[in-house]
Amino acid sequence: MPSLLQFTRCRVEDSVRDLLGKEISARVAETDLESDLDDAILAGIGAHALRRHLPGDILHRVQVFTATGSHALLLSNLPAQQFPPTPVSGFGDEAELAVTNAIHLGLIRLLECTPFAVRFENDGRLIRNVVPNPAASGTTSSWGADSEFFWHTDNPHQPFAPPGSDPRLYTPPYLTFYAVRNEERVPTEVAALDDVVVRLDARTRLGLMAPDFVVGAPDSNDGEATRSLSGAPVLETGPDGRHRARYDRGTTSGRTPEAQKTLDDWSAVLGTIPAAELVLDTGDFLIFDNYRVLHRRKAFTPRPATTARWLRRCYAS
Repeated sequence: MPSLLQFTRCRVEDSVRDLLGKEISARVAETDLESDLDDAILAGIGAHALRRHLPGDILHRVQVFTATGSHALLLSNLPAQQFPPTPVSGFGDEAELAVTNAIHLGLIRLLECTPFAVRFENDGRLIRNVVPNPAASGTTSSWGADSEFFWHTDNPHQPFAPPGSDPRLYTPPYLTFYAVRNEERVPTEVAALDDVVVRLDARTRLGLMAPDFVVGAPDSNDGEATRSLSGAPVLETGPDGRHRARYDRGTTSGRTPEAQKTLDDWSAVLGTIPAAELVLDTGDFLIFDNYRVLHRRKAFTPRPATTARWLRRCYAS
C-alpha cells in the first residue's frame, strides 16, 4: 500500500542562501533583537528577504502549504549563522540567534501563520531549544535523548481549536523547526494519520472515535499548570472532513477495558505504518500539521554538550 503522506521538499541554491544570509545579517546587526520581545520585527525582516530572494516556485509552495492540505514541508539549505554552543540547559541568549530567528519567524509569516508560546511549557518562551538536557534524562520529552519518543502529537491534552480562537488554549495546529546542528544524524520521523486510519479495522476506528479516553500532559509540560483531558476521543473528524488525532503513548489511557484494548490495537498498528525519516541538517526548516501528522524520535547518544543535537521549535497557528 503506497504512503498517503503529502510531503513537499525544496532546496535553496547556494547562491540564494548566501544572498539571504548577507541581507538578513545586515538588517539584524542594527540592534539587539530578542525572539520573545521582537518577534514581529524579526518576522518582518526575514519575510522581506525571503520574498525578495526565494525562487518563485519555492516561494509559492511555502505560501500555499496550509491551504493545500499537505502534511509536511521541508525547506533545506537556508542560511546558517555562527552558532554558540548547544544550550543543553534548554535556554540561551536569544539575541545571539537573531539571523536564525528572522529566517524561522519570517517563514512562519510567509506561511500566513502566527507563532505562539504556551505558559505551561518552556517557561512561556516562544522558541524551544530541542536539546539533550541532562535534567530530562529518562523522560520522553523534547529535552530527552535516552528514551524513545514514540509516535505522538504535541500537547494532545488540549482541545482542538475552533476557528478564530486564541491558539494558546488549544493543541498547536502546526509545529515548525529550524535545525542548528545534528551531528548525531538523528532522524525526525513523520507519518500521515491517513496511513494509520486506512490500516485500522472498523471496530478499532469506531472505538478510537468514542469519548472513552484520558489524555494527560507530556513530560515537557509543567504538570502543576496543566490538567488531563478526560472523556476525549483519540481520533476525530474535523470540520474540513479530514481525520485528526490526539495521542501520546505515555499519557493516553482508556477509561474502560474495552477502550484500553482499542488503544493497544491502535498502538500496534502504529508500529506498521510507513514514515519519512528526516535527518535534519543545519539550515533545514520543517513544518508539519500537528493534527494530521504523528512524529517520533528514537533514543540516541548525544555528542558532547557544546556540539550536541540542537533543533529550534516554534508552534504556529
